Amino acid sequence: MLPSDQTRLPPPTSLESRIKARYEQMSVVEQKLSDVILAAPGQLAMQTATELATRAGVSKATATRFFRTLGYASYEEARRQARTLRGEGSPLYLQDRGAAERTVDDLLQHHLEQELANVRQTYQSLNQDELFAAVHAIVGARRVVIIGFRHSQTIAHMVRSHLIQVRGDILLLPSPGDSLAEYLASLGPDDVAICIGLRRRMPQLEKTMAVMGQLGVRMLYLADVLAGSPAQLANWVIRCHTESTLMFDSNSSVSAITNLLCSLVGKELTGRKISHLETAERLHQQLEELDNPR
Repeated sequence: MLPSDQTRLPPPTSLESRIKARYEQMSVVEQKLSDVILAAPGQLAMQTATELATRAGVSKATATRFFRTLGYASYEEARRQARTLRGEGSPLYLQDRGAAERTVDDLLQHHLEQELANVRQTYQSLNQDELFAAVHAIVGARRVVIIGFRHSQTIAHMVRSHLIQVRGDILLLPSPGDSLAEYLASLGPDDVAICIGLRRRMPQLEKTMAVMGQLGVRMLYLADVLAGSPAQLANWVIRCHTESTLMFDSNSSVSAITNLLCSLVGKELTGRKISHLETAERLHQQLEELDNPR
């Protein structure tokens, strides 16, 4: 049974979705233009209608009319949408990065220089007072929760794998299959949350941070340079430079800061009478969990 007008789903809004929805009904010329766009949607953000038409081998009038048939008021409206998606870090709209490099050596060298620049700029912009205040809070916290969604959870796993070696009571959220409320309900002012919010953040992060703020939880926010509104909810903010010459954001500075933060926490804790690290190392040997190089 076909849906009624009242229950019909709204039309797709992204450029590639609009194209694919009517691709089979397009003329040969329109399909040719579609193929050029879908091969590298990010190029649209940087090209004029004339440049796109030249790439596709069609007239400018055809290109302009094509976008109106897709539901855009003009070519410029579609271009603005592409710029927004490119700025938000959509890999689909960044896949053309590096295409202008003349040789593989040029591509690799440019990429390396950007990775090094990200680390350098991140360290140069560090607020040392905030960094060490966060370290001391993590050291003295009753419990540390680490929160990240999507790609940010990959970084959250890395933070946890470092911290669990130097202190106990580390909790990674969200846990598969569970909701957050049951975990957040037991948190309070004696706890610290490390919140990871790299580009393409989910709204759930800000909602979770707002709730933890109401509970009095102190929060360290690890983000990219455009940290967004969640930064206003955190006690301490570390911004990492993540610019890339290729389609995925760089994680080199994020990894370096994770190493620095967790190492500083470990340094503070290993000076105690019986450290978590020493106990864990003794138990590794007792349980024969790790290879013993000969």
